Amino acid sequence: MSRLVSCIVTTCNRPELVGRAVASVLGQTHADLELVVVVDGPDAATERVLAGISEARLRVVVQPSRRGQGAAINAAMAGVRGDFVALLDDDDVWLPSKLAAQLAAVDAAEVPEPIVGCRFRARGETGDLVWPARRPRPDEPLCEYLFCRHRLRFGEGIVPTSMLLAPATLFRAVPMAEDLRRHCDLDWLVRADQRVGVRLTLPREDRPLAVWEMQSDRARMSNAHDWHDSLAWIDARRALVTPRAYAGFLLTWVSQSARRQGDRRAFGALLRAAFRHGRPSLTELVVHAGIWALSPELRARTAGASSPESTA
Repeated sequence: MSRLVSCIVTTCNRPELVGRAVASVLGQTHADLELVVVVDGPDAATERVLAGISEARLRVVVQPSRRGQGAAINAAMAGVRGDFVALLDDDDVWLPSKLAAQLAAVDAAEVPEPIVGCRFRARGETGDLVWPARRPRPDEPLCEYLFCRHRLRFGEGIVPTSMLLAPATLFRAVPMAEDLRRHCDLDWLVRADQRVGVRLTLPREDRPLAVWEMQSDRARMSNAHDWHDSLAWIDARRALVTPRAYAGFLLTWVSQSARRQGDRRAFGALLRAAFRHGRPSLTELVVHAGIWALSPELRARTAGASSPESTA
């Protein structure tokens, strides 16, 4: 029996991109879907693009003011009808069989509220990488899958907003945080994982099911990001993550952000916090040292790619 999937695209000042994202949703092989595009604040150019799309499954919601991704997703949730909800950022695209493969993963998950990610092409200026590099291990805490490193190359466990599909009941029980400038998707994942019956899973096939654009202006916005924001976020959620995950986030995600800012005081501060409140692995200590000792070009050659500073 077909199941209705509510697809939510959030957009802001990207009229040249949002039409492509919308087309990738409407082109899914699983056609039983509704699409809600939330424009985060009045945006005449984007509204004109969306008004030109003739599609009965499309509904456009324009927020009266710009309030951020979390508020936009929550606004869309107020009116969706689907059994499942899938999220998409306006600069990313789904490949045609994404929803069908994820719904098959729901059937195989054997838990009441599965969170389904997928493999995707991470598209950067120098080419594509396929992430995540591995599946969650049995009984592995979701936070450790996201933040802990077992190898030097990035991309072991990563679930960006655009890859998320989960039951609508879960999104209603755990709304998106509306007060975060960064890490809205990570915050939702670690909070949702506190519920009994929630588990992250991936489709059985290894082929990529989406394209995640790292070279867009979303990625370049991270250059203005203050690493203290990331530190404050993980400290606020420390009770929800394991000591291993806490240390891993500091020594990879936050360390990379601080290095891009050139704030050398962060090297020691993050190291002390990782040992005081967490349990870092040798690999994470090596990654942290490499972030600060090596040039960005050399790190890119030896480690494959840097941490995903473009996530919400």
